[in-house]
Parts: sequence; structure tokens; C-alpha cells
Amino acid sequence: MSAILFLLVVLFWGAVASALVFKLVRRIPVATGWRAALWFVATPLLLVAPMADEIAGARQFEALCRPENAIKVHFKVAHPRDLLEVFQQRDTVPGRLIPISIQQVDYLDGKTGTLAASIKVYSTEGGWFSRKILHGWGPWFGRGQCSPHPGQVRQWLTLAGTI
Repeated sequence: MSAILFLLVVLFWGAVASALVFKLVRRIPVATGWRAALWFVATPLLLVAPMADEIAGARQFEALCRPENAIKVHFKVAHPRDLLEVFQQRDTVPGRLIPISIQQVDYLDGKTGTLAASIKVYSTEGGWFSRKILHGWGPWFGRGQCSPHPGQVRQWLTLAGTI
């Protein structure tokens, strides 16, 4: 269903972008061949422009979601059921094309209180198009959140040092 909606939005915007470029190109005093060439170049650029930050931002988001960036295991635990989850304050990742928030989750050993592992949970609402036009549907390109499942973290803690 969302794919059909996406196609309809792209087709509508394609028609609008084509009409806008056609009106602008008609006002340029050059030969008809140059106008057609300019129309063929400018229409796809205008078509992709509202989603350019979304496309590039999705690549940045996926780079942050790699396991080596998100998971740190400090030591092996015997019983992962004795871990306590501690959620840190949510913050924004600086220097990205789309707003990406990060929240660190620490896993403490229940007996000693020492830090056994920490994961980073990344989330985003997408680029300009997703935030302003679609209002909360999430990003069109890529996923909206990435984090390992708590069961995976507990499994990594029992395997730490043995891999």
C-alpha cells in the first residue's frame, strides 16, 4: 500500500516538476533544441531535489547502524539473566543530513554493578520530505530505527571472548 502511495506521490511531483521546468525553459531566449535539452536535464534534478537529503541521509544512518559502531562488550558474563538495563538520555547525532537521535543502553552486571556491555540505539524520522510532507510515516529510504534485540545482547555477552 505504501509503495502505491509512493508511486502516486512521485508521479504527481514528476508532473508538477515537468510543468514548472517547461514554463521556466520557455522564458529562456535560446534555440528550441537547447530548451529541450535543458528541460531533459532540469526535470529529473527537480524531481529528486525534495528527497536528496533523505537518500543521502539513509546512507549515513545505515553507516551508524553497523554492529561495530553500535555494540561494545566489555566482559563475558556467566548468567545473562542477571543483567540490568539502564537507559541513558536521548541525544542528537551532530553533522548528519537528516536528524538522527541516539540513545545508549548500558547492561550492568546485577551482582557487581560493573558495565558488561553497551549498545547504541539510533532512530530517525527521515529527511525533509518525510518530516514535512508525510508527517510521521517514517523515512522513505531505509529504516527508521536500528538496535540489536535484547536477546542478542545477552547472547553476545555469553560468547564474549570466545569468538
